[in-house]
Amino acid sequence: MSLHESYIHTRAFARIDGGKLGLFWICSFALFVFNFSYPLCGMLWVITLIATPFLIGIMTRRYAVNQLNGKISYRRAYVYSFLLTFYAGLILAIVQWVYFQYLDHGTLIDKYTSLISSKDVNDALKNMGYKMEDIHDMIGMFKSLRPIDIALQILWSNMFAGLIISLTTALYASSRKMLK
Repeated sequence: MSLHESYIHTRAFARIDGGKLGLFWICSFALFVFNFSYPLCGMLWVITLIATPFLIGIMTRRYAVNQLNGKISYRRAYVYSFLLTFYAGLILAIVQWVYFQYLDHGTLIDKYTSLISSKDVNDALKNMGYKMEDIHDMIGMFKSLRPIDIALQILWSNMFAGLIISLTTALYASSRKMLK
């Protein structure tokens, strides 16, 4: 298989698993949104964050076992892992844009504002050396962001995280010969 065919093959399977990971991230985002109303959702959201690198590693390893007879180079595993997070990030960004454009109407920022305005959080921020005027400026900046700005910022964050996570997941997937 040529390098070009290998890349096309890797990209195609990364799209499929990226769709699955994207659905997982959408559920994670929903848990984040509901964590302000239901504290249990906050714990489940953190669990999904912790589980993400393991899920990427499992998907990359499964790709190696099922499609490449258990033999995958570090570079190919890295590309696969990164493309997996990239496609999942695109799906999540679209869903987040729809959410912030049509459903949220500033509710999430208002919840953050009320959280930061509470006496306990306010005292904690002061003890950490933050000035309240800086906090209010930051909240004002968040309120001025358009839904597309928020979605793109989260997409870039997910892509950067994917670059970092892929370093370790590729090492895991390419570390040894895997049998079916």
